[in-house]
Amino acid sequence: MSIEPNKHSINKSKFNFGKYFAKFKSIALFIFLVIIPWEFIIFYTTIIAQPRYVSSSDVVIKQVSEANVSAGSGISALLGVNNTSSEDARYLTNYILSNDMVKKLDKKLDLRKAYNLNGSDFIYELPEDATQEELLEYFKERVKISLDEQTYILNVTTEAFQPEFALKLNQAILEESETFINNISQQIATDQLKYAHSQLKKSEKRLQEAKSKLLDYQDENQVIDPKSNAQMVNQLVGNLQSQLSNLRTEERQLLSYLNETAPQIVSIRSQIKAIEQQISEENAKLTSPNSPKLNTQMVQFETIKSEVEFASELYKMSLSSLEKARLEAFRKMKNMVIISAPYQAEEALYPRKQYIIWTSLIFLLIFYGFVRLVMAVVKDHAS
Repeated sequence: MSIEPNKHSINKSKFNFGKYFAKFKSIALFIFLVIIPWEFIIFYTTIIAQPRYVSSSDVVIKQVSEANVSAGSGISALLGVNNTSSEDARYLTNYILSNDMVKKLDKKLDLRKAYNLNGSDFIYELPEDATQEELLEYFKERVKISLDEQTYILNVTTEAFQPEFALKLNQAILEESETFINNISQQIATDQLKYAHSQLKKSEKRLQEAKSKLLDYQDENQVIDPKSNAQMVNQLVGNLQSQLSNLRTEERQLLSYLNETAPQIVSIRSQIKAIEQQISEENAKLTSPNSPKLNTQMVQFETIKSEVEFASELYKMSLSSLEKARLEAFRKMKNMVIISAPYQAEEALYPRKQYIIWTSLIFLLIFYGFVRLVMAVVKDHAS
């Protein structure tokens, strides 16, 4: 009878020990998963984390154009936003966050030195021996670009441990961006004008060659315009044929009352023979195979002349194209307009201590609850 109470007491003691151990394990888990990490976050945020200052600016890329911009309103019409495009803004964004930009800024501002704190802020500082790839990734974290899809205004935000450097970095980015936009515009304009100039030179050379060919032909054949000569010959032959017709009419009239040996008949027939011979000679100038033919010369001359006229028209078109290329190049010229200049911050924007501390606590508690849930499920399955 005395043994049973002892067994009950032992079981009760084991039960209390297990209960206390489970409670201790739960408290230890809470301390390990919530309290210690949270204290570390508080310590880092309030003691170790260095203040980070922000400088911001707003810019827009405007295209010089005669296009009507009055359709817009407000700041859009004032800045000619209708002459901008999202493509230009995205090109500039990619350039700002490119390795080329980082190299230029590093050469000018020594980014590694500016973002290294000798271990004071081991999370946010840049290692002194950072590679170019690490510097590029770090730069993308410290420089943020946002685009307004309606107005295509770019917001450039720079972050640094010193307010002066955040301002200098933002100003340097704007300077390099403006140079980039100007260089691209000038290169496009130069390429367009270069092509137009090359076409003008080709057409000018062709025109000079056609003119030289025409002059050589005129000198060689000793003729200014075979067509004019042919017209003169035809006009002369027409006049001679008219005279010949009149003489023959007169001859028939005289034969009506004179014999053929009469002096008047002999004289008229002599004139008719002379005119007929002259007509034959003049016609021979046009079609005779034994001498240069005016009809052949006329065809050759007209061919060469048409080449000169075509080359002349081509030259005029090239001149017009060059002028259009100049206007188009000017119209496509782009420049960067600074809407809001960068400024030097007076207060550090980061780290946001209260936000980080309380947000981290919420996430740690959620994580702790998740771990407890997993442990309870595993324990339930094990039993």
